Amino acid sequence: MSDSIGAGSFSQGFEAGYRAIKGTNVHLPHVPHEPFTKHNSTPYLMGIRKGIERATGKDIDDIS
Repeated sequence: MSDSIGAGSFSQGFEAGYRAIKGTNVHLPHVPHEPFTKHNSTPYLMGIRKGIERATGKDIDDIS
């Protein structure tokens, strides 16, 4: 069985994370450079994280 939640590229994850916060009809900002992928993660999940951070203007660790 494969893990489909982590499938995809960093840019696809960034778009998904950003649009999850801002909505689907907003202009997508420039996708940042892909950071180092953390242990137990994927580029897609790192993209979601960065998209959420960009949309909220906060580090994801500061969001409660």
